[in-house]
Amino acid sequence: MRKSTKLLSMALAASMVLSLAACSGGANEATTTAGTATTAAEAGADASEAEGSDEAEDTASGDTYTVGICQLVQHDALDAATQGFKDALVEELGDAVTFDEQNAQGDSNTCSTIINSFVSADVDLILANATPALQAAQAGTNEIPILGTSVTEYGVALGISDFTGTVGGNISGTSDLAPLDEQAAMLHELFPDAKNVGLLYCSAEANSQYQVDTVKAALEEMGYTCESMSVS
Repeated sequence: MRKSTKLLSMALAASMVLSLAACSGGANEATTTAGTATTAAEAGADASEAEGSDEAEDTASGDTYTVGICQLVQHDALDAATQGFKDALVEELGDAVTFDEQNAQGDSNTCSTIINSFVSADVDLILANATPALQAAQAGTNEIPILGTSVTEYGVALGISDFTGTVGGNISGTSDLAPLDEQAAMLHELFPDAKNVGLLYCSAEANSQYQVDTVKAALEEMGYTCESMSVS
């Protein structure tokens, strides 16, 4: 447990890198994601300080770590998040960390199979890249530390009612939630004479539903008529 706690502390710091790496659209997006990443890092600050210089001693003493990475699908943003995470851990641990990186090719059931293989192998840490991967990790283990990335809203993803920003248990990570009310305001600024807005979203993704519901409410307050359509 002590070994996993130390790895989690370093990985929480690395999560700032993976969150920024996943955001390649522009300056406003990077600023938003950076703020979210900072919050996640603060959540692990106490653990990091408590371990302190022991990390260097343990790495020098020959401790090794295995990190299982479950990525939902190959995609530029998700690929960048995974690579940023790996780069940051390698920078901290060098050859002391190895990765078992697997891609579910867009199949949530495959995510479960991958996570179960990580649990059987007793990896030290799991990175769940995208919501279905995080949901599979939550179902697969309550002992191995789990970090999520490319996840919009953890309360929705994990079925937590009255979510206040802290997951608890063995799960932490970063959020890529953009300010949806500001996106609605931007649409109004760009197209002030528009009357109807179409909202396209993925029905297989709980956080996609969350986003379309939230932005729809904001747009309707501005007087737009919204029509949504989903794809699987």
